[in-house]
Amino acid sequence: MLKIRKSDNAYDILGLPRSATASQVRARYRHLIRGYKRQLPSRDLINDQQFQDWTNAYLLLLGPERKEYDRRLRQHQGREKPGDMLSGLSEGRRLLVRAEAAFLQRKLNEAAELGRAGLKQENRYAEGYALVGDILREQGKYGNALTMYNYAIQFDPKRRQLWQRLEEVTALRDGKALPARLRSELRTPFRRPLSAWLVIGVAFAAVEVIMLSLRGHWGSPGWLSLPVNFIYAALGSGFLLGLVLAATALIGPFDDELLWYQVTGFGAETIPIGVVIALPALVFFWAAPAFYVVLSFMDEHFSASVAICLGICGAIALAASALVPRESVRWVQMLGGNTVFFGFAWGWLIGSIRRRVFEH
Repeated sequence: MLKIRKSDNAYDILGLPRSATASQVRARYRHLIRGYKRQLPSRDLINDQQFQDWTNAYLLLLGPERKEYDRRLRQHQGREKPGDMLSGLSEGRRLLVRAEAAFLQRKLNEAAELGRAGLKQENRYAEGYALVGDILREQGKYGNALTMYNYAIQFDPKRRQLWQRLEEVTALRDGKALPARLRSELRTPFRRPLSAWLVIGVAFAAVEVIMLSLRGHWGSPGWLSLPVNFIYAALGSGFLLGLVLAATALIGPFDDELLWYQVTGFGAETIPIGVVIALPALVFFWAAPAFYVVLSFMDEHFSASVAICLGICGAIALAASALVPRESVRWVQMLGGNTVFFGFAWGWLIGSIRRRVFEH
């Protein structure tokens, strides 16, 4: 059994960094629950130990207790298990927990029934109304969803996401497109300021100049029959691009993307996704993209940052193979990506540590 990190705290249980935002906590929890024991009815699922562990961690990190929990976590060197948050919930809140699980597992009728039952007992709970609104929206009942969002806003008027959901479902009810203002607010990795794109462009241009300047001067075959100067150029190019893309936040932080997101490993343990990506990439690069496609499909998780990393490393290796001597072409095509990836990973790591001066 391979054991990378024991789940001693709420962050490890969910596979999240300590800096995780509420949106990240919610997204991770929903991903975990979505495919977990879907054959179980919600009344049995809530008694499952793994489900309880995930839910206790989720409720703690989204609740007002998180600040105090973080303080205790620092005092105990990261070994502070979350308490039994579920047992402290009212019956209405437990019904809403079951409703959310059913909703995530696409049991929409059961989710709607449980949500309404929960709101009868927790009729001033904004999050509950928002959840039922989401369920009704998914069922295509836009008018009823609009009513639920209005109630949610009544009890939590400062929560901006509720106003956005209200506008979205109003547009759906009226058969209109999403308001332009909301479309422009949808954050994507590629929505970067002009200064960031200029720096990224300069970095790619520098890599191109490096590779072209070495044409005819690749040196003698070295490690794994790769030309010596290609190895230096590949390491430097990968490092430069990893550093710049991380510093400009075009790719996510190294620890979030490769260390904290966990997939099922051997036995009952989980391992960081970076382990199952980096090892193939360092041994035989082209196995990594193929492996990641399969892994993304099975785990229902796709990271644009990992895809960008693998795509750039592969592209540099293929482009360089058109410039190196004929006897080295096959080796650069097969193994050049390994070298670029090694440099890229170090640049990504260091770029993630630096302050992101281009983030807005």
